[in-house]
Amino acid sequence: MAITLTRTVQRVETYPLVDSDSETVSETKPTVMVVYNDVFDDSDDADLPVTATKVKHFNCTDDVTGEDALVQTICTAIWA
Repeated sequence: MAITLTRTVQRVETYPLVDSDSETVSETKPTVMVVYNDVFDDSDDADLPVTATKVKHFNCTDDVTGEDALVQTICTAIWA
């Protein structure tokens, strides 16, 4: 049997963008951090399943169309 991958969103966090010129926090363009859990499994392999954590960071100029629907919904809402 082949190894399968199941990806789930563990959590999504939003952070205000820090303006490095003025060193103040701008609430207008927050960034997003997404933590995914990737579970690799094969019923024929006794060492599996294995879970790996993947962290991704996005800002309003990034394309999130390939991300989980929940991530897309959150990004659309906060960047509108």
